Amino acid sequence: MKKKKIHYAWVVFASCILLKMGLGGAVMCIAGNFVTPVVAELGCQVSQFTMLVSVEAAAMALMYTTAAKVLTTRRIGRVMGIAALAEVAGIALMATYRSVWMFYLSGAIVGVGVAFTGFVAIPIVVNMWFRKKAGTVLGIIVAAEGISTVLFTLITAQLIVGLGWRMAYVVMAAVCLVVSVPALFLFVKSPEEAGCEPYGSDEAAAAAETAAPAAPEWGLTRRQALRSPVFYMVWITCMLYSVGCGVQQYIANFSTMELGQSIPYGATAAMCMSLGCVASSVILGYVNDRFGVRAGLGWGALFILLGYGGMLYSISNPGFVIPSALLVGLGGSMYTVQCPLLARTALGSRDYSSIWSVMMTGNSLVGAFTFSSIGLFYDVGGSYKGAFLMAMGLYVGAFVLGSAAVGLGKKLVQRAQA
Repeated sequence: MKKKKIHYAWVVFASCILLKMGLGGAVMCIAGNFVTPVVAELGCQVSQFTMLVSVEAAAMALMYTTAAKVLTTRRIGRVMGIAALAEVAGIALMATYRSVWMFYLSGAIVGVGVAFTGFVAIPIVVNMWFRKKAGTVLGIIVAAEGISTVLFTLITAQLIVGLGWRMAYVVMAAVCLVVSVPALFLFVKSPEEAGCEPYGSDEAAAAAETAAPAAPEWGLTRRQALRSPVFYMVWITCMLYSVGCGVQQYIANFSTMELGQSIPYGATAAMCMSLGCVASSVILGYVNDRFGVRAGLGWGALFILLGYGGMLYSISNPGFVIPSALLVGLGGSMYTVQCPLLARTALGSRDYSSIWSVMMTGNSLVGAFTFSSIGLFYDVGGSYKGAFLMAMGLYVGAFVLGSAAVGLGKKLVQRAQA
């Protein structure tokens, strides 16, 4: 009996996993554990050093529309490979800097690279290759980045203690060079370059033959989308998630500053939240594939209400922080997993890459410039209670608005097929 050949889409999927297990996690950790030793050696302020993250976010956002165009018109593996090399170089250069301002150069280099390998690129690749199981595939890739972030957090802590922060950057860059870069150059291709159809397209074609005459794949063009209220409903939904997801990054601070718990306790709470996000990424993708996008929106609202409700309760019962952090994490992947799936469902796949890049430009800038302001809830009011209530409201609002966008999107499909 002839053995069935593995569809090339799964080779591309494996390459994306390697990208996230290397650079995906490393980029998330370029500040983190390095703050204390770098600030101590260079004699700068914490905010001056962490500004590199804002520079990275700004550079990333400004390049999103260019990235979407280049990724869909050039050899995608070569483009992503070159971008990954730029990220590796940006991380390695940090080991040589003697002034805090030089870190901003690496922030810009890494940000430009991530524009071609991160939040815009991966949904584009998944949309190219998967007509079926797209949600599950995207969720697993995002989960790989979450796992990698946890691992790099643990590993860099040990490297900094044992080898110093400069050598830790070098080791990070070397690991990424070996793990992430080769697969992008060698295996990531578009369906046209690989000479095969996307995964699941044969089943979709068969279903179309039995149901109705073949029709072009539905979707709005970028120009049509910009004139449609559905686009702005989806975009605002994504921005609500962008701001809301920032609140979960303050769980460790809430545990130590407001509840007076130890730093290890706060770190444990943050770790539980991260593990919840990893699980959420996979489960959320499956929920979207199996039950639809509205179910995914409901998943996020449910667990965020439970999680932050638990956080509010923990103000008088601190032991409740750990399980509440896990619940928050289970609703914490809405921005990375749910948003691209919502955009694809409501606006279609026809010009998805161009539409999604426009959305991500706004999403990233909103997230970057609102993140630090979340801390004002504690600075002004002495409590994160307001931040938690805000997050609950944002997720409920996103559920309502996103669900309405899906409904209007279905009407657009019906009108196009009439």
